[in-house]
Amino acid sequence: MKTSTMRTIRFAMLLALAAAGAALASAQSHPSASGSLTVLLQNGSGLQMVLYSDPSGVTLGNAGTSAASLGFGTVGAYGSLATNVTRTNGASSFTVSTPFDINVQANGLTSTSYTLSASLASAAPTGVTLQLDSVTLTTTSQTIQASQGYGSNISHTLSAIVSTAASGSGGPTTGTQLTSTIDFVATAN
Repeated sequence: MKTSTMRTIRFAMLLALAAAGAALASAQSHPSASGSLTVLLQNGSGLQMVLYSDPSGVTLGNAGTSAASLGFGTVGAYGSLATNVTRTNGASSFTVSTPFDINVQANGLTSTSYTLSASLASAAPTGVTLQLDSVTLTTTSQTIQASQGYGSNISHTLSAIVSTAASGSGGPTTGTQLTSTIDFVATAN
C-alpha cells in the first residue's frame, strides 16, 4: 500500500474515533431541570378512640376502629349462650354480660387523662335495660370513667338486662332482634 493511502486511512480512522468520542461525550451529558415543593401542615391535637375485643369477651365486629359492633347472639333466661357471654337470672329478668376494650390515644395535648361518657343514641327497646360498668344508660350522656390515662386497652362490661315479663306486659317479644347504639365520648381532662 502506498504511504499516502496509509495516511488517508489513518486520518479517516482518527476522524472516526474523534466523532465516536464526541458522540459518546454528548450522550453522557444529561439535561436537567429543577423545581421546589413547599410543604404546609398544621400539627393538630386531639383524641382518638378505638374499640377492641377483650380477650374474655365476644369478638367485636369491625374491632380496631371507632365504630365496632357487639353481638350477644341469641339469649334467654335458659339455654346455651355465645362464647364469653355470661348470664345471671333474677326473679323477673335475666342479665347477659360481656367485656370489651376501649383505647383512647392523645396527640399534642398536655392532658394526662380523659373522662369517658356514654349515652344511647335512642331509647333502649321495651323490656331491655343496658348498663355499662353498672351505669344504666339512657339517651342522656353519663360519666362512665372520670379519670383514665391514655394509651391502654381499658376493659368495660356491657350488660343487657332483659325482662322476663310476657310480651305486652313490659317484656320483649320472644324471637325479636333487639338493637341499640351506644355513643361514647372521651374528653381530655
